[in-house]
Amino acid sequence: MDSHAPPAAHDAAHDAAYAEWISEARAVPITRPLERLAARLVVRSGELVGPCPVCGGRDRFAVSLRKGVFHCRGSGEGGDVIALTRYLEACDFHTACAILTGRNRPGREVGESTEARADRQAALAKRAAALARVTEEARRTEARFRERERMRCWQLWRAAQPLPGTAAEAYLALRGLAAPPEAPLRCLPDHPLYAAGRAQVAIVHRGPALVAPIVRPINGLFGRFAGLHITWIDLAEPDGKARIRDPETGLLVPARKVRGSARGGRIPLVSVPEPEDLVIGEGIETVLSVWRAHAACGWARRATAAYWAAYSLDNIGGPAVGTVPHPTERLRDSRGRERPRRVKGPVPDLARPGLVLPETTRRVWLLGDGDSDRFTTEAALLRAAARFHAARPDLEVYVAWAPDGQDFNDVLRRVAA
Repeated sequence: MDSHAPPAAHDAAHDAAYAEWISEARAVPITRPLERLAARLVVRSGELVGPCPVCGGRDRFAVSLRKGVFHCRGSGEGGDVIALTRYLEACDFHTACAILTGRNRPGREVGESTEARADRQAALAKRAAALARVTEEARRTEARFRERERMRCWQLWRAAQPLPGTAAEAYLALRGLAAPPEAPLRCLPDHPLYAAGRAQVAIVHRGPALVAPIVRPINGLFGRFAGLHITWIDLAEPDGKARIRDPETGLLVPARKVRGSARGGRIPLVSVPEPEDLVIGEGIETVLSVWRAHAACGWARRATAAYWAAYSLDNIGGPAVGTVPHPTERLRDSRGRERPRRVKGPVPDLARPGLVLPETTRRVWLLGDGDSDRFTTEAALLRAAARFHAARPDLEVYVAWAPDGQDFNDVLRRVAA
């Protein structure tokens, strides 16, 4: 009996060291293995989301920062930080623990053999090459699709009627607006609106629409045509904007649509050769209202100012680093638990492009609509200001707000009444 006591004690000590080693590996933050690969993931609702570092895709890969687990919808793989390391490094359990802890398995002076490591590295290189081929083909496929859509938008723009005498001009007049002669605005007299989210494509409305070109930097060209902004019109409505219901669901369908490669683009409503001042707002009507007000009051800088509509708050602010909880708006999950609605925060993701300003611009004037959610709008405008300052530290950025509950077109029409 006595002769067996030392081995038993040794086994117990070894088992304890082994368990501690695994616990140490499991305690490593789940983001650590991703740092090794510089994964292109973004924070969304408390998760890191993006393309899978192993099988690609667009947003099939997610890491829960709260639970410390990952899941890939493409491969079906998932689990804790050890499972993630096994998945990313194409290794076994013990090798994954050694990678995470930086030391070999207790009782093993030598970990992964040189031959095994070489085989694994070769497998990783082969996998990376295959992923690169798949990713490149997906990029080319998406580029071809975007170019076809851009050309379809271009054909629509060419087929559209000049603004004078059209329903689009009458729509602007209802809003108390007249477009400057150089504004690139036209009218499609009978344009279809398709319902989204259906198994089969269906037209839910046909009618006149105001159309404007979206331009953005493409292949080094600053103002290349990229898509269309479309607003459907109903002149029987007080503000001229169509109220359209999906006959199948009864829900209101947005009467505005953006087509083409719109991210980072803008609608150049008023252009000057070398603008020193740049006025940027969300909607065409908002920006034209401010342009008209500047003309009426004789704004001193108007002669060297360009006026852009950026058609969405997200496009003005550009991509964000992460989200922040909304101070008042709440959501209820499937279990009935309430939590704050998360919105894009004020810190810009400078690794992803946003609006590009003319080099001659010295001052930017951002227009904040008072009828939008103030917290979300402020976050977007702060993000835009930080983005512009990062590119041009000497730039002056100002924010002009419409009164609460109103946009600048509401103010214009109230003053004109």
